[in-house]
Amino acid sequence: MIRKNQIYALLVFVCVTTVGCNSTTVRSTQRDKIATQVTPIPEALLLDIGIGIFNPGTDALSGSEPGVYPKIREAEARFMPYLLMETMQNSGNWGIVRVIPQRQSEMDIWIDAEILRSDGEHLELLVKVEDSSKKIWYTKKYTDVASRYSYDTSLPNRSEPFQALYNQISNDMLLYYRQLDPGQIKTIRVITELKFAREFSADAFGDHLGVDKNGRYIITRLPADDDPILLRVKQIRERDYMFVDTLQEYYGSFVRQMEQPYLEWRRAFYEENKALQEVKKQSRNRIIGGALAVLAGILAQGVDSRTARTAGAVGIGAGAAAVMSGLNKGEEAKVHAEALEEISASLDAEMQPHTMKLEDRTVTLSGSVNEQYGQWRQILKDIYNAETGQTASVQQN
Repeated sequence: MIRKNQIYALLVFVCVTTVGCNSTTVRSTQRDKIATQVTPIPEALLLDIGIGIFNPGTDALSGSEPGVYPKIREAEARFMPYLLMETMQNSGNWGIVRVIPQRQSEMDIWIDAEILRSDGEHLELLVKVEDSSKKIWYTKKYTDVASRYSYDTSLPNRSEPFQALYNQISNDMLLYYRQLDPGQIKTIRVITELKFAREFSADAFGDHLGVDKNGRYIITRLPADDDPILLRVKQIRERDYMFVDTLQEYYGSFVRQMEQPYLEWRRAFYEENKALQEVKKQSRNRIIGGALAVLAGILAQGVDSRTARTAGAVGIGAGAAAVMSGLNKGEEAKVHAEALEEISASLDAEMQPHTMKLEDRTVTLSGSVNEQYGQWRQILKDIYNAETGQTASVQQN
């Protein structure tokens, strides 16, 4: 026979569980600042950095994540590299830092990344850093959690919610760079130059680079500093930089247009996620508490005490109400999930391709930007051939 005090204890526990409990988690993180060299790096030792368009990670999505739209991820994959570029430029530790799709230019260092998670509260990137010799500096997963203050509109001078993550990438790269001696740094720069030259004149520079047993580029011979062909290639490279700079204007315009609606989307996504988590927790607690209340009420009916039986009947009623409340909360969770999808869809509608005018053409900078870059490279080759007398004219589109 179940004792009365056991029944009372169970009922008290049930009442507490059914009412629910509120808890607050305070998260404190050290916000990394951009590290800089104590003494400026000599220009001859500055490495140029190319940042690829991030892999949006949509192939890994199951399709069940509420509010995650592939087009949103694709927009983020163009937005985030620009923020990283600005961060690295502000550090003053590097030479030219540019966003370049599909490595369509030659740079000393390449940064590639995949978006593993991005929901307004969490940002998780898988980053790979590699130099022009194909030596991988490191591969690392970066994770950051946004503070609730990041989206507080009453606070002045709000910064990018995940700026600390970009700072950390920049700082890690500087730590690796500091391990290199001047000779290694200069070798990376020369390999970059020879790779560019080889693309425009394989006959003249094809045997200047080799590949070691690890699949990395090595220098087999060096051209003379006053080599006229090399000087022409350097001039072509300066023109290539001009087009790369033009691309940065596009990405800058894209980021400026995307910045405010994207911030609002992340803020709303953050708040909806928090509400969704809280609703799910309340739903779970109420269903569990309600079930226990019904169980306690049923058990109480077997106790030889009018008070216990009365309390048990109340427990059954309260428990049933709690279960229904929990199920209602579950329906509310669905509403929040639908709200997330609506928010994502509203931003999705704003992510349209942009066009920019060059001197001789209008370039659509969207999915076809890589094709446009390929056309530009062909024009550079025609210019080089014309200057070296190999063709009579420059191709025009």
